[in-house]
Amino acid sequence: MIFVHGWPSIGLMWRAQMVAFAAEGWRCVAPDLRGFGGSAAPGADAAYTIEASVADMVELHDHLGGRPAIWVGHDWGCVVVGGLVAHEPGRSRGVVLTSLAYQPDGHALRTLVPLVDRAIYPADQYPDGQWDYYRY
Repeated sequence: MIFVHGWPSIGLMWRAQMVAFAAEGWRCVAPDLRGFGGSAAPGADAAYTIEASVADMVELHDHLGGRPAIWVGHDWGCVVVGGLVAHEPGRSRGVVLTSLAYQPDGHALRTLVPLVDRAIYPADQYPDGQWDYYRY
């Protein structure tokens, strides 16, 4: 089982679940996504895309042997897990998404920005509204 944390958390958030599943014989891993916890933190904004995070999980999965896994995501981790299993279905034997379901294009700026309340986030000050962290 590979547990993927959300924002602004770290892999340690899964410790209770990992203990419980490991006691049942599951091999459990909970990495820190790039820029979180003990992971590398690239300086370039472009290093934090969904594609980059998915590529990190693919590399980790290969390192762990590449057998189909149960992927568990929370919050931002749902977006990463959803993207991974959508583009690399052979890496998954099951998916659990908590708190935020996968929606194709549902977390893209082109979908979110039109929903921004411009009374709170004026376009001249907040082009992406409350979603600027998605761009950066």
